[in-house]
Amino acid sequence: MKLKSLVRYIFIFVIFLLFPINSPLTANETCNDSFIQSIVDNDDRKFEYHENRNDIGLFYNFDWDKNLKIIKIKRNENNYPIVRFSLLENSKIIPNKTAIKKFNSTDLSKLSDDQIKKIHKSKGLIKIELVNGEKIEIHSKPYKLNDFKLIDFKIISIQNINTAKGILEMSFDAKITNNRNDLIRSIDNSILDNQLHNICEDFKTLNTWPLMSVVFDEYKYDADVREGLKNKEKLITPVFQLTYDNGELRSMRTEKGVGYFRQSFDFKKFPFDTQKLVISISTGVSNFQSENSQDPSDYGSITFLTPEKGPFLSLKNFYKPEINKLRAWKIKNDGISIKSRTVYQDDYYDIYEKKITSRSQNFLDIEIIIKRNFQHYLFKIMIPVFLILSVAWYVLWIPTHKYEARLNTSIISLLALIAYNFVFQDDLPKLAYLTDLDWFILLSYIFCCIPVFLSIAFSKFIFKNQKKVTKINNIIKIWGGVLYCLITLQIFYK
Repeated sequence: MKLKSLVRYIFIFVIFLLFPINSPLTANETCNDSFIQSIVDNDDRKFEYHENRNDIGLFYNFDWDKNLKIIKIKRNENNYPIVRFSLLENSKIIPNKTAIKKFNSTDLSKLSDDQIKKIHKSKGLIKIELVNGEKIEIHSKPYKLNDFKLIDFKIISIQNINTAKGILEMSFDAKITNNRNDLIRSIDNSILDNQLHNICEDFKTLNTWPLMSVVFDEYKYDADVREGLKNKEKLITPVFQLTYDNGELRSMRTEKGVGYFRQSFDFKKFPFDTQKLVISISTGVSNFQSENSQDPSDYGSITFLTPEKGPFLSLKNFYKPEINKLRAWKIKNDGISIKSRTVYQDDYYDIYEKKITSRSQNFLDIEIIIKRNFQHYLFKIMIPVFLILSVAWYVLWIPTHKYEARLNTSIISLLALIAYNFVFQDDLPKLAYLTDLDWFILLSYIFCCIPVFLSIAFSKFIFKNQKKVTKINNIIKIWGGVLYCLITLQIFYK
């Protein structure tokens, strides 16, 4: 019995050596970084907002001035600011559409961006006048504000634009930050430095990081080619870091690698089509008029995701052909933009509170406008189809009494067109509707069949009325060709 007990204890000891129990980080353990450990020892876990505000919750959209290289308030043609989001009045003030003319009788077109931002922090009853002349009164209300920053977004390359499946495969490198000056009180001033501090894995679970809510709208997440928050294995390069610069403490999240983004393509103009590629990023946090994630008060909350200068400057470089390496497509001039979008939901069901409420969420869309290089389809499909049709149509210049030669030539041309269709069919998208190229091919089939039908019809009447048959043939061969050209122009230039 003693021998068995000894063996049992040795076995348990070996198990503990081989498989140590991982316990959460405590004040007595270390993250090998005094900067991080100071936060572990002193910070209390809770969701933090940047600001506590008391105003009407009206914010304006942003615009990039490529000449001055600054981000400014987006304005309409009359210099009135365009709304990005309204917390308290969203039925009449529509994001990205409504422009504000006056704020308490002050003409906003005459104010600078800083002046507009300043007066919009006013409390009390505010009178708003829209550009359409409608007047709205809004009472200010306390709420909490978060504004995540997209500080950089580089497109490394676009590997594939799968138009059949509607998927964009793209390599990118994105960095998002969140101001966390609330954590400064947890850090000894003597260890504050201008360096990046990696947040170890255990520390991520000990503290609340609002930035973890940000979601990239990806079709799939392949951990083998993608590095980010969703990786279940420990990464060599950290996803989360803390940085202290110019008196500001920020958490920084890095997302990079190959992303797969679902796209909605419209091929009606194919192959002369222009498409919009969209990489959508959401805050993952809802905006409420009377709720927030920090405490049980009835304070409202707003969470934005706003780009800084970095993404605009980085995306500008992707215009260069030596960088984007797109062969089947070209990026239109000024075809890359960053836009804000708000999605409203009036019937959101809160599974925790068990109630139906209204909410909204902010999205940031990186849009790339690309135009297809149509030369492949022009020279390898359209021109050959036109040449086959020309041979079939040229039958109408053969004397009408030689109907056997006419019939043989026209049938051979029709069969050639059918056979050639099998050659290029894999180059055409399989859709539930007809593209411009489909209409062109269908039109060519119809006009290729006309000489066949005419040859058969003329063979019956050729001996009865040769003169009339010749006259009809002459009319069709001229006006039929004109009609074909007009319909073709209508297809591609409608």
